[in-house]
Amino acid sequence: MDRPPLAHPTDPSAWETGVPHETFSWLRAHEPVSYWEDLGERRGYWLVARHDDLKAVSHDTATFSSRWGVVSLDDLEPDQLDARRTMLEEDPPRHTALRTLVDEAFLPRAVRAYAAAVEALTEPVLEAAFVRDRFDFVEAVAKEVPIRVLCRLLGVPERHTDDLLDWGNRMLSSSDPDYADPELAARDPSDLRLLPFGHPAALRIFALADALVDERRARPTGDVISRIATGVVEGEPLSPQEVRTMLVLLVIAGNETTRHTLSHGLLALLHHPDELARLVDDPSVTDRATEEVIRWATPINWHRRQVTADTELRGRRLRAGDKLLLSFASANRDEAAFGDPSAFRVDRHPNPQVAFGRGGPHFCLGAHLARLEIAVVLRMLAPRLGHLRIDGHVQRLRSDHINGIKRLPVAMV
Repeated sequence: MDRPPLAHPTDPSAWETGVPHETFSWLRAHEPVSYWEDLGERRGYWLVARHDDLKAVSHDTATFSSRWGVVSLDDLEPDQLDARRTMLEEDPPRHTALRTLVDEAFLPRAVRAYAAAVEALTEPVLEAAFVRDRFDFVEAVAKEVPIRVLCRLLGVPERHTDDLLDWGNRMLSSSDPDYADPELAARDPSDLRLLPFGHPAALRIFALADALVDERRARPTGDVISRIATGVVEGEPLSPQEVRTMLVLLVIAGNETTRHTLSHGLLALLHHPDELARLVDDPSVTDRATEEVIRWATPINWHRRQVTADTELRGRRLRAGDKLLLSFASANRDEAAFGDPSAFRVDRHPNPQVAFGRGGPHFCLGAHLARLEIAVVLRMLAPRLGHLRIDGHVQRLRSDHINGIKRLPVAMV
């Protein structure tokens, strides 16, 4: 069957008004593994649209590798790949060894013990927001809670929270005009080729990482940065570059995704008043509502893998070296995995959402922490939700990779 006119999955402009669900619905039905020419000068790629295929690829790291990049379609040179590499761009066994350095702090038991601290950090944020009749939920709440929690957990001094937000915005959102960085345009590209995301803001995080690691090696405190500073992998401490890129990964992944999930969650509730009322009237559905908010938001649209050996997927022949995109945005609306997937239901069960990945070694390290943060905010927002309304134009991030909301103006009624 010939393709009808479809939104190009990696064209940022195709996402400015919302996720192109019509495109993904057609692909799931007619071309679940589809080939796309890139819009620029890069090689084309295969896109995986169905839930079960995404799950299968995620578990097969031998055939579908992360070592050629996960968050970019660029074909980087070996020295660039090595300089930018985090544990996200590693396969087992090294991925597992690097993850073991920090995963104890993100396991369910550790996260449950952190619940009171998350509530204590969230309460003043909400109190400061709701003293006003009108405010931007992104600025006042969604961007504040995750970064405060993350800095406390990692061991980053609170005075750096605004810096980390700024640096993350610059690195991940450079395709959006609102986050255009004059420094990026002014720098020679050859000076940036070894930096994460090819962005000079990475140098700011590197400098902070160096300072914090020096402090923790002299006086370990038990926080995540202390684990990174004093940890050993395969008998060796992390290199200075590995330490730096580890902090870049933890700051970006732990903040950006939860921020946008919170914003999409509030927007969904305000657009679905019956579901909002169900959450307000029955706090016992909060955990299920958290999973539904995560599914609905799906803050990361795709991750990349690279094929390591000739293989077949859904009847399509894939060659060694081919690029593959795992479409979380599509899989989380797969009719074969979810009943009535285009409906927002706070009590949805079961809910095998794949926003964190679906099993396999690359399942999101911070999934349990993100769930906790979202559940805490939903629970603490609940008494106020019935008094909120959207108060202006909701502005989305111009990005094919991040399903983000830049501004969500709300007002009390």
